[in-house]
Amino acid sequence: MPAERRTNESGPATAARIKRPSWKDPRLALGAVLVTASVIGTVYLVRGMNETTTVYIAGADITLGEQLTNQNLRAQEVQLGDSLGKYLEQGSLDLENARANTFIGAGELIPLSSITSSELGSRRPVNLELPADLSEAITPGSFVDVWVARREAGGATYGVPEQLATMVEVSSRVAQAGGLVGNNGTNLELLVESADLESFLQALANDARITVIYNPAGAGQ
Repeated sequence: MPAERRTNESGPATAARIKRPSWKDPRLALGAVLVTASVIGTVYLVRGMNETTTVYIAGADITLGEQLTNQNLRAQEVQLGDSLGKYLEQGSLDLENARANTFIGAGELIPLSSITSSELGSRRPVNLELPADLSEAITPGSFVDVWVARREAGGATYGVPEQLATMVEVSSRVAQAGGLVGNNGTNLELLVESADLESFLQALANDARITVIYNPAGAGQ
């Protein structure tokens, strides 16, 4: 008998029956909440990605100081997300006193930073007659550094070039063809800060040799 008792005591224990979770089980409630939150979040994300806003774009090239009107602006639906507040929305601004503070190319969005209530802002347009072989990267809206070599006494030679200004914005570029062979050139209009204006005018008045160099740092402006 003792041996039989030991055998029965050492036998495998009966496995506990697995119960089906009740609807009152907190784990089920938590799972349902997480699934619902995930579905709602996905719906709002998709809705936000598809949400558009009416903003203005330039219907044509807009030059420095030009007034913004319904003639040179065009409304367009766009998806801008978090960057929406940086651009001109339709109906958000009284266009009567709004002018461009920089060159804005046709088809571009209108940055709020490019709008001013004054006619020209703090900059003034200065025209330079330059050789035709300028870098192709120098276009309206790009930035250049300006160097000047002043004419030496006697007028036959020029001094060592010195930097006149840096990060000067280009507002227009016009190719000019002369009547004589090799007389082609480029008219470049730069938007010069008032503090640098006197130096530019002196260089022009003294027939100094002016060179402009494309500044790639301006691409992020």
